[in-house]
Amino acid sequence: MAEGINILVDKKSPYLEWTEIIRQNLEGYIAKKSGVKAEINIVNGLESLKGGKLLAVLDEAILANQNLLKSLQSYAETNSFSVLEPMSINHDIPTYLYSQRKYEFYMYDAVEDTLLRTGHAKPGRLGAEYWAKLFDLSNSLYKAPEEKHTANAKIFVAETGIDLMVQRDNLIRDLKESGSEIFPKKTLPGDQVKKEEAIKQILNEVNYSVHLFGSSFNEFESMKSHNLIASKISEDRSKGDNPLTRFVWIPLGLKLSEEKKLAYESLKRDYDALHGAELIQAPLETLKTLIYNEINRSASISDTGHESYGDCVYVINEIASDEDAAKVEKELNTLGVKTVRSAFDQDDMDILSRHKRILRECTGCILYYPGNNKMWIKSTMDDIVKSPGYGRKKAYRSIGLISPKDLKGLHQRFDNYSHIDINKKLNSDSLGTFIKRLS
Repeated sequence: MAEGINILVDKKSPYLEWTEIIRQNLEGYIAKKSGVKAEINIVNGLESLKGGKLLAVLDEAILANQNLLKSLQSYAETNSFSVLEPMSINHDIPTYLYSQRKYEFYMYDAVEDTLLRTGHAKPGRLGAEYWAKLFDLSNSLYKAPEEKHTANAKIFVAETGIDLMVQRDNLIRDLKESGSEIFPKKTLPGDQVKKEEAIKQILNEVNYSVHLFGSSFNEFESMKSHNLIASKISEDRSKGDNPLTRFVWIPLGLKLSEEKKLAYESLKRDYDALHGAELIQAPLETLKTLIYNEINRSASISDTGHESYGDCVYVINEIASDEDAAKVEKELNTLGVKTVRSAFDQDDMDILSRHKRILRECTGCILYYPGNNKMWIKSTMDDIVKSPGYGRKKAYRSIGLISPKDLKGLHQRFDNYSHIDINKKLNSDSLGTFIKRLS
Protein backbone atom coordinates (compact mmCIF):
# COMPACT_ATOMS: atom_id res chain seq x y z
CA MET A 1 0.00 0.00 0.00
CA ALA A 2 1.37 3.41 -0.98
CA GLU A 3 1.62 6.18 1.62
CA GLY A 4 -1.78 7.67 2.54
CA ILE A 5 -2.93 10.99 1.09
CA ASN A 6 -5.57 13.36 2.50
CA ILE A 7 -7.39 16.01 0.48
CA LEU A 8 -8.80 18.72 2.72
CA VAL A 9 -11.84 20.58 1.36
CA ASP A 10 -14.39 22.71 3.17
CA LYS A 11 -17.77 20.96 3.42
CA LYS A 12 -19.44 24.07 1.88
CA SER A 13 -17.04 24.22 -1.04
CA PRO A 14 -18.53 24.43 -4.56
CA TYR A 15 -15.63 22.19 -5.62
CA LEU A 16 -16.67 19.01 -3.79
CA GLU A 17 -17.37 17.14 -7.03
CA TRP A 18 -14.15 18.52 -8.57
CA THR A 19 -12.23 17.25 -5.53
CA GLU A 20 -13.67 13.75 -5.90
CA ILE A 21 -12.58 13.66 -9.57
CA ILE A 22 -9.07 14.81 -8.53
CA ARG A 23 -9.02 12.01 -5.95
CA GLN A 24 -9.97 9.38 -8.53
CA ASN A 25 -7.48 10.64 -11.13
CA LEU A 26 -4.64 10.82 -8.61
CA GLU A 27 -5.42 7.32 -7.43
CA GLY A 28 -5.11 6.04 -10.98
CA TYR A 29 -1.89 7.91 -11.76
CA ILE A 30 -0.11 6.83 -8.59
CA ALA A 31 -1.21 3.21 -9.04
CA LYS A 32 0.42 3.23 -12.49
CA LYS A 33 3.64 4.69 -11.11
CA SER A 34 3.97 2.60 -7.96
CA GLY A 35 2.13 -0.58 -8.88
CA VAL A 36 0.09 -0.36 -5.67
CA LYS A 37 -3.10 1.46 -4.79
CA ALA A 38 -2.79 4.71 -2.86
CA GLU A 39 -5.24 5.34 -0.04
CA ILE A 40 -6.61 8.82 -0.79
CA ASN A 41 -9.17 10.26 1.64
CA ILE A 42 -11.27 13.41 1.34
CA VAL A 43 -11.55 15.14 4.73
CA ASN A 44 -13.35 18.28 5.96
CA GLY A 45 -11.13 18.94 8.98
CA LEU A 46 -7.63 18.18 10.22
CA GLU A 47 -9.00 16.08 13.06
CA SER A 48 -9.98 13.53 10.38
CA LEU A 49 -6.45 13.10 9.03
CA LYS A 50 -5.29 9.50 8.79
CA GLY A 51 -1.58 10.19 8.49
CA GLY A 52 0.32 10.62 5.24
CA LYS A 53 0.48 13.68 3.00
CA LEU A 54 -1.96 16.58 2.92
CA LEU A 55 -3.47 18.50 -0.01
CA ALA A 56 -5.71 21.50 0.71
CA VAL A 57 -8.30 22.80 -1.77
CA LEU A 58 -7.99 26.59 -1.68
CA ASP A 59 -11.24 28.43 -2.46
CA GLU A 60 -13.52 31.10 -1.00
CA ALA A 61 -15.20 28.58 1.32
CA ILE A 62 -12.00 27.56 3.10
CA LEU A 63 -10.93 31.21 3.45
CA ALA A 64 -14.24 31.99 5.15
CA ASN A 65 -13.76 29.17 7.67
CA GLN A 66 -11.63 30.83 10.36
CA ASN A 67 -11.42 27.74 12.58
CA LEU A 68 -10.12 25.64 9.69
CA LEU A 69 -7.61 28.34 8.70
CA LYS A 70 -6.25 28.48 12.26
CA SER A 71 -5.84 24.70 12.44
CA LEU A 72 -4.10 24.75 9.05
CA GLN A 73 -1.75 27.46 10.30
CA SER A 74 -0.84 25.35 13.34
CA TYR A 75 -0.32 22.34 11.06
CA ALA A 76 1.95 24.42 8.79
CA GLU A 77 4.29 25.24 11.69
CA THR A 78 5.61 21.68 11.68
CA ASN A 79 4.42 20.21 8.37
CA SER A 80 4.39 21.11 4.70
CA PHE A 81 1.45 20.44 2.40
CA SER A 82 0.33 21.15 -1.16
CA VAL A 83 -2.34 23.66 -2.13
CA LEU A 84 -4.80 22.92 -4.96
CA GLU A 85 -6.38 26.05 -6.44
CA PRO A 86 -9.33 25.29 -8.78
CA MET A 87 -9.65 28.99 -9.63
CA SER A 88 -7.73 32.14 -8.78
CA ILE A 89 -8.56 33.73 -5.43
CA ASN A 90 -9.65 37.36 -5.74
CA HIS A 91 -8.36 38.59 -2.38
CA ASP A 92 -5.40 38.15 -0.04
CA ILE A 93 -4.73 34.74 1.44
CA PRO A 94 -2.91 34.00 4.72
CA THR A 95 0.87 34.39 4.43
CA TYR A 96 1.61 30.84 5.59
CA LEU A 97 -0.21 29.46 2.55
CA TYR A 98 2.31 31.18 0.26
CA SER A 99 5.08 29.02 1.70
CA GLN A 100 3.35 25.82 0.56
CA ARG A 101 3.63 24.35 -2.94
CA LYS A 102 0.64 25.40 -5.04
CA TYR A 103 -0.95 23.78 -8.10
CA GLU A 104 -3.22 26.05 -10.14
CA PHE A 105 -5.91 24.28 -12.19
CA TYR A 106 -6.73 27.27 -14.37
CA MET A 107 -5.17 29.20 -17.23
CA TYR A 108 -4.89 32.84 -18.21
CA ASP A 109 -6.28 33.72 -21.65
CA ALA A 110 -4.30 36.76 -22.83
CA VAL A 111 -6.63 37.35 -25.79
CA GLU A 112 -9.78 37.53 -23.66
CA ASP A 113 -7.93 38.78 -20.57
CA THR A 114 -9.73 36.21 -18.46
CA LEU A 115 -9.14 33.01 -16.50
CA LEU A 116 -10.29 29.60 -17.72
CA ARG A 117 -10.62 26.44 -15.63
CA THR A 118 -8.84 23.35 -16.85
CA GLY A 119 -10.63 20.01 -16.57
CA HIS A 120 -10.23 16.28 -17.02
CA ALA A 121 -12.90 16.10 -19.74
CA LYS A 122 -12.27 19.42 -21.46
CA PRO A 123 -11.00 19.40 -25.05
CA GLY A 124 -7.77 20.87 -26.35
CA ARG A 125 -5.40 22.88 -24.23
CA LEU A 126 -7.68 23.08 -21.17
CA GLY A 127 -7.76 19.28 -20.94
CA ALA A 128 -4.07 18.82 -21.73
CA GLU A 129 -2.99 21.31 -19.07
CA TYR A 130 -5.22 19.64 -16.46
CA TRP A 131 -3.54 16.26 -17.03
CA ALA A 132 -0.08 17.81 -17.17
CA LYS A 133 -0.65 19.51 -13.80
CA LEU A 134 -2.06 16.30 -12.33
CA PHE A 135 1.03 14.48 -13.59
CA ASP A 136 3.27 17.01 -11.79
CA LEU A 137 1.20 16.65 -8.62
CA SER A 138 1.38 12.85 -8.69
CA ASN A 139 5.15 13.04 -9.12
CA SER A 140 5.43 15.18 -6.00
CA LEU A 141 3.30 12.73 -4.01
CA TYR A 142 4.96 9.56 -5.23
CA LYS A 143 8.67 9.52 -5.97
CA ALA A 144 9.88 6.56 -8.00
CA PRO A 145 13.34 5.26 -7.05
CA GLU A 146 15.81 7.67 -8.64
CA GLU A 147 18.39 6.43 -11.07
CA LYS A 148 21.92 6.97 -9.90
CA HIS A 149 23.31 9.49 -12.31
CA THR A 150 24.48 13.07 -12.20
CA ALA A 151 22.15 15.75 -13.54
CA ASN A 152 23.44 17.35 -16.73
CA ALA A 153 22.66 20.81 -15.36
CA LYS A 154 21.18 22.57 -12.35
CA ILE A 155 18.69 25.25 -13.39
CA PHE A 156 16.83 27.86 -11.35
CA VAL A 157 13.46 28.76 -12.92
CA ALA A 158 12.13 31.88 -11.21
CA GLU A 159 8.54 32.39 -10.17
CA THR A 160 6.41 34.31 -12.65
CA GLY A 161 3.00 35.89 -13.13
CA ILE A 162 -0.32 34.23 -13.81
CA ASP A 163 -0.15 34.63 -17.59
CA LEU A 164 3.06 32.58 -17.88
CA MET A 165 2.39 29.80 -15.35
CA VAL A 166 1.56 27.29 -18.09
CA GLN A 167 4.74 28.15 -20.03
CA ARG A 168 6.81 27.86 -16.82
CA ASP A 169 5.38 24.40 -16.09
CA ASN A 170 5.99 23.38 -19.72
CA LEU A 171 9.61 24.55 -19.54
CA ILE A 172 10.26 22.80 -16.21
CA ARG A 173 8.71 19.56 -17.45
CA ASP A 174 10.91 19.43 -20.58
CA LEU A 175 14.07 20.42 -18.71
CA LYS A 176 13.47 17.62 -16.20
CA GLU A 177 12.90 15.13 -19.01
CA SER A 178 16.27 16.07 -20.53
CA GLY A 179 18.04 15.21 -17.26
CA SER A 180 18.30 18.64 -15.62
CA GLU A 181 17.80 19.28 -11.91
CA ILE A 182 15.31 22.10 -11.34
CA PHE A 183 15.29 24.66 -8.52
CA PRO A 184 13.61 25.75 -6.33
CA LYS A 185 12.64 22.28 -5.11
CA LYS A 186 10.10 23.71 -2.70
CA THR A 187 8.06 26.89 -2.50
CA LEU A 188 10.13 29.92 -1.53
CA PRO A 189 9.39 31.66 1.79
CA GLY A 190 6.68 34.32 1.78
CA ASP A 191 8.82 36.77 3.76
CA GLN A 192 10.77 38.93 1.27
CA VAL A 193 14.06 38.93 3.21
CA LYS A 194 13.98 35.14 3.69
CA LYS A 195 13.00 34.68 0.05
CA GLU A 196 16.00 36.69 -1.17
CA GLU A 197 18.34 34.68 1.07
CA ALA A 198 16.89 31.43 -0.34
CA ILE A 199 17.36 32.72 -3.91
CA LYS A 200 20.98 33.66 -3.19
CA GLN A 201 21.65 30.17 -1.84
CA ILE A 202 20.08 28.54 -4.91
CA LEU A 203 21.82 30.81 -7.43
CA ASN A 204 25.18 30.02 -5.88
CA GLU A 205 24.49 26.32 -6.49
CA VAL A 206 22.98 26.23 -10.00
CA ASN A 207 24.54 26.52 -13.48
CA TYR A 208 21.69 28.44 -15.11
CA SER A 209 18.87 30.78 -14.16
CA VAL A 210 15.72 31.55 -16.15
CA HIS A 211 13.35 34.49 -15.59
CA LEU A 212 10.05 34.73 -17.50
CA PHE A 213 8.72 38.26 -18.10
CA GLY A 214 4.96 38.42 -18.59
CA SER A 215 2.21 40.99 -18.90
CA SER A 216 0.43 40.15 -15.64
CA PHE A 217 3.50 40.12 -13.39
CA ASN A 218 2.49 42.84 -10.93
CA GLU A 219 5.57 42.51 -8.73
CA PHE A 220 8.12 43.99 -11.13
CA GLU A 221 10.17 45.49 -8.30
CA SER A 222 10.50 42.03 -6.76
CA MET A 223 11.61 40.61 -10.13
CA LYS A 224 14.10 43.43 -10.51
CA SER A 225 15.45 42.71 -7.03
CA HIS A 226 15.93 39.02 -7.88
CA ASN A 227 17.68 39.94 -11.12
CA LEU A 228 20.07 42.18 -9.21
CA ILE A 229 20.92 39.25 -6.94
CA ALA A 230 21.48 36.96 -9.95
CA SER A 231 23.53 39.62 -11.72
CA LYS A 232 25.90 40.07 -8.77
CA ILE A 233 26.37 36.30 -8.38
CA SER A 234 26.94 35.95 -12.12
CA GLU A 235 29.57 38.69 -12.03
CA ASP A 236 31.38 37.10 -9.06
CA ARG A 237 31.34 33.64 -10.66
CA SER A 238 32.48 34.89 -14.07
CA LYS A 239 36.01 35.11 -12.67
CA GLY A 240 36.13 31.36 -11.96
CA ASP A 241 35.51 28.06 -13.74
CA ASN A 242 31.82 27.79 -12.82
CA PRO A 243 29.92 30.71 -14.40
CA LEU A 244 26.20 31.37 -13.93
CA THR A 245 24.47 31.63 -17.31
CA ARG A 246 21.23 33.60 -17.26
CA PHE A 247 18.19 33.81 -19.55
CA VAL A 248 15.42 36.44 -19.39
CA TRP A 249 12.58 35.37 -21.67
CA ILE A 250 9.82 37.54 -23.11
CA PRO A 251 7.17 35.79 -25.25
CA LEU A 252 6.53 37.04 -28.78
CA GLY A 253 3.54 39.33 -29.16
CA LEU A 254 3.53 40.27 -25.49
CA LYS A 255 1.00 43.04 -24.87
CA LEU A 256 2.20 45.37 -22.15
CA SER A 257 0.57 48.32 -20.44
CA GLU A 258 2.39 51.64 -20.70
CA GLU A 259 3.67 51.10 -17.16
CA LYS A 260 4.99 47.65 -18.08
CA LYS A 261 6.57 48.92 -21.29
CA LEU A 262 8.53 51.46 -19.26
CA ALA A 263 9.50 48.73 -16.79
CA TYR A 264 10.68 46.45 -19.60
CA GLU A 265 12.67 49.22 -21.29
CA SER A 266 14.19 50.04 -17.91
CA LEU A 267 15.17 46.38 -17.47
CA LYS A 268 16.88 46.30 -20.89
CA ARG A 269 18.99 49.33 -19.95
CA ASP A 270 19.75 48.17 -16.40
CA TYR A 271 23.24 46.70 -16.87
CA ASP A 272 23.59 46.17 -13.12
CA ALA A 273 20.71 43.65 -13.28
CA LEU A 274 21.73 41.91 -16.52
CA HIS A 275 25.28 40.68 -16.00
CA GLY A 276 25.58 37.28 -17.70
CA ALA A 277 21.98 37.45 -18.93
CA GLU A 278 20.61 37.01 -22.44
CA LEU A 279 17.29 38.71 -23.22
CA ILE A 280 15.23 36.51 -25.51
CA GLN A 281 12.00 37.61 -27.19
CA ALA A 282 11.01 34.49 -29.11
CA PRO A 283 8.76 31.39 -28.95
CA LEU A 284 9.20 29.19 -25.88
CA GLU A 285 10.73 26.42 -27.99
CA THR A 286 13.52 28.83 -28.99
CA LEU A 287 14.27 29.47 -25.32
CA LYS A 288 14.49 25.71 -24.72
CA THR A 289 16.81 25.34 -27.69
CA LEU A 290 19.13 28.07 -26.40
CA ILE A 291 19.25 26.46 -22.96
CA TYR A 292 19.95 23.01 -24.40
CA ASN A 293 22.66 24.44 -26.63
CA GLU A 294 24.43 25.63 -23.49
CA ILE A 295 24.32 22.22 -21.88
CA ASN A 296 26.64 19.37 -22.73
CA ARG A 297 24.15 16.50 -22.84
CA SER A 298 26.59 13.75 -23.81
CA ALA A 299 27.49 12.94 -20.19
CA SER A 300 23.80 12.79 -19.23
CA ILE A 301 22.92 10.40 -22.07
CA SER A 302 25.73 7.99 -21.17
CA ASP A 303 24.71 8.04 -17.51
CA THR A 304 20.98 7.51 -17.86
CA GLY A 305 21.18 3.75 -18.40
CA HIS A 306 18.49 4.04 -21.10
CA GLU A 307 18.79 2.48 -24.52
CA SER A 308 20.20 4.97 -27.01
CA TYR A 309 18.18 5.81 -30.13
CA GLY A 310 21.04 7.59 -31.90
CA ASP A 311 21.25 5.05 -34.75
CA CYS A 312 17.50 4.39 -35.07
CA VAL A 313 14.78 5.49 -37.45
CA TYR A 314 11.65 6.51 -35.57
CA VAL A 315 8.51 4.94 -37.08
CA ILE A 316 5.66 7.19 -35.94
CA ASN A 317 2.02 6.18 -36.15
CA GLU A 318 -1.39 6.48 -34.52
CA ILE A 319 -2.66 3.58 -32.43
CA ALA A 320 -5.24 2.77 -35.13
CA SER A 321 -2.40 2.17 -37.60
CA ASP A 322 -0.23 0.12 -35.26
CA GLU A 323 -0.39 -3.15 -37.23
CA ASP A 324 0.44 -1.45 -40.54
CA ALA A 325 3.27 0.51 -38.94
CA ALA A 326 4.67 -2.77 -37.57
CA LYS A 327 4.92 -4.01 -41.18
CA VAL A 328 6.85 -0.85 -42.10
CA GLU A 329 9.22 -1.46 -39.21
CA LYS A 330 9.72 -5.11 -40.22
CA GLU A 331 10.56 -4.15 -43.83
CA LEU A 332 13.03 -1.49 -42.70
CA ASN A 333 14.69 -4.05 -40.40
CA THR A 334 14.92 -6.48 -43.35
CA LEU A 335 16.71 -3.75 -45.32
CA GLY A 336 19.24 -3.28 -42.49
CA VAL A 337 17.71 -0.22 -40.81
CA LYS A 338 17.51 -0.17 -37.01
CA THR A 339 14.14 1.16 -35.82
CA VAL A 340 12.07 2.23 -32.85
CA ARG A 341 8.30 2.63 -33.05
CA SER A 342 5.52 4.58 -31.31
CA ALA A 343 4.38 3.00 -28.02
CA PHE A 344 0.88 3.10 -26.55
CA ASP A 345 1.13 0.77 -23.54
CA GLN A 346 2.39 3.35 -21.03
CA ASP A 347 1.08 6.25 -18.99
CA ASP A 348 0.15 9.26 -21.17
CA MET A 349 2.98 11.41 -19.83
CA ASP A 350 5.47 8.52 -20.09
CA ILE A 351 4.49 8.14 -23.76
CA LEU A 352 5.08 11.86 -24.32
CA SER A 353 8.42 11.77 -22.51
CA ARG A 354 9.58 8.78 -24.59
CA HIS A 355 8.37 10.46 -27.79
CA LYS A 356 10.38 13.60 -27.09
CA ARG A 357 13.49 11.64 -26.12
CA ILE A 358 13.41 9.62 -29.35
CA LEU A 359 12.96 12.83 -31.37
CA ARG A 360 16.01 14.24 -29.58
CA GLU A 361 18.20 11.26 -30.46
CA CYS A 362 17.00 9.39 -33.57
CA THR A 363 18.74 9.64 -36.93
CA GLY A 364 15.54 9.95 -38.98
CA CYS A 365 11.74 9.72 -38.87
CA ILE A 366 9.20 7.95 -41.06
CA LEU A 367 5.50 8.63 -40.51
CA TYR A 368 2.74 6.17 -41.37
CA TYR A 369 -0.35 8.24 -42.26
CA PRO A 370 -3.40 6.70 -44.00
CA GLY A 371 -4.71 10.24 -44.50
CA ASN A 372 -7.74 10.43 -42.20
CA ASN A 373 -6.56 12.55 -39.25
CA LYS A 374 -5.31 15.99 -40.22
CA MET A 375 -4.84 17.08 -36.60
CA TRP A 376 -2.54 14.12 -35.89
CA ILE A 377 -0.28 14.69 -38.90
CA LYS A 378 -0.05 18.43 -38.20
CA SER A 379 0.79 17.84 -34.54
CA THR A 380 3.40 15.19 -35.40
CA MET A 381 5.06 17.37 -38.04
CA ASP A 382 5.13 20.23 -35.52
CA ASP A 383 6.86 17.95 -32.99
CA ILE A 384 9.59 17.20 -35.54
CA VAL A 385 10.05 20.91 -36.27
CA LYS A 386 10.17 21.70 -32.54
CA SER A 387 12.64 18.90 -31.71
CA PRO A 388 15.52 21.38 -31.13
CA GLY A 389 13.36 22.67 -28.29
CA TYR A 390 13.43 19.15 -26.82
CA GLY A 391 17.24 19.17 -26.93
CA ARG A 392 18.04 17.93 -30.45
CA LYS A 393 21.40 19.28 -31.61
CA LYS A 394 21.60 18.24 -35.28
CA ALA A 395 19.34 17.88 -38.30
CA TYR A 396 17.55 14.65 -39.18
CA ARG A 397 19.25 12.75 -41.97
CA SER A 398 15.97 11.63 -43.53
CA ILE A 399 12.26 12.39 -43.08
CA GLY A 400 9.72 10.09 -44.75
CA LEU A 401 5.94 10.13 -45.10
CA ILE A 402 4.04 6.98 -46.05
CA SER A 403 0.63 8.21 -47.19
CA PRO A 404 -1.85 8.02 -50.09
CA LYS A 405 -0.61 11.35 -51.44
CA ASP A 406 2.09 13.90 -50.80
CA LEU A 407 1.21 16.78 -48.48
CA LYS A 408 1.67 20.38 -49.57
CA GLY A 409 4.61 22.32 -48.22
CA LEU A 410 6.55 19.45 -46.66
CA HIS A 411 9.39 19.67 -49.20
CA GLN A 412 9.85 23.31 -48.17
CA ARG A 413 9.44 22.54 -44.47
CA PHE A 414 11.89 19.64 -44.21
CA ASP A 415 15.28 19.00 -45.75
CA ASN A 416 15.84 15.40 -46.91
CA TYR A 417 12.08 14.78 -47.14
CA SER A 418 10.61 11.98 -49.26
CA HIS A 419 7.06 10.75 -49.91
CA ILE A 420 6.33 7.00 -50.13
CA ASP A 421 3.03 6.00 -51.75
CA ILE A 422 1.07 3.93 -49.24
CA ASN A 423 -0.50 1.91 -52.07
CA LYS A 424 2.83 0.63 -53.37
CA LYS A 425 4.63 -2.42 -52.01
CA LEU A 426 7.17 -1.61 -49.33
CA ASN A 427 10.59 -2.72 -50.56
CA SER A 428 14.05 -1.41 -51.44
CA ASP A 429 12.60 0.45 -54.44
CA SER A 430 9.85 2.37 -52.66
CA LEU A 431 11.97 3.01 -49.53
CA GLY A 432 15.22 3.50 -51.40
CA THR A 433 15.42 7.30 -51.38
CA PHE A 434 14.53 7.48 -47.68
CA ILE A 435 17.12 4.83 -46.74
CA LYS A 436 19.88 6.26 -48.95
CA ARG A 437 19.71 9.59 -47.12
CA LEU A 438 20.36 7.86 -43.78
CA SER A 439 23.94 7.04 -44.72
